[in-house]
Amino acid sequence: MGFFDQDSIANPFRVVNLVIGALMILGGISSFFPLGFRSVVLAIYTILFGSLVITAEFSMPNQIARYASFLMSFIGRGLFYIFIGALIIAPGALRIVGGSVIMVVGAIYIVLEFTPSIEPPTNMRGEEPGYEAPVGETV
Repeated sequence: MGFFDQDSIANPFRVVNLVIGALMILGGISSFFPLGFRSVVLAIYTILFGSLVITAEFSMPNQIARYASFLMSFIGRGLFYIFIGALIIAPGALRIVGGSVIMVVGAIYIVLEFTPSIEPPTNMRGEEPGYEAPVGETV
């Protein structure tokens, strides 16, 4: 299955997740200022988490599946997005808008977890080619 197959329901979720990852990276970059130990550490983590979200959309390395398995469900991603959005929100238009959008998408993902008619895309179920379930977990 290619990234832009027309018959795949996963495409809207992938696009949304890529936008959220980009917003995390932009929010992290804007978090560097004013310079200080706390702001630099927060910015680095936010940029790394945004990179993790983007990486998870293209391939699911075993390390992500094992150590960040919360990215494999709507509720896990939703709570993660709300957490990161709350870290990003601060005075400044980019940070307010970016953090708010990330938090709203997180809330929508939590609602989708409890909507039986919508199934998570394959990249959130561990069915990507090359994915191996962590020891003790079945797919």
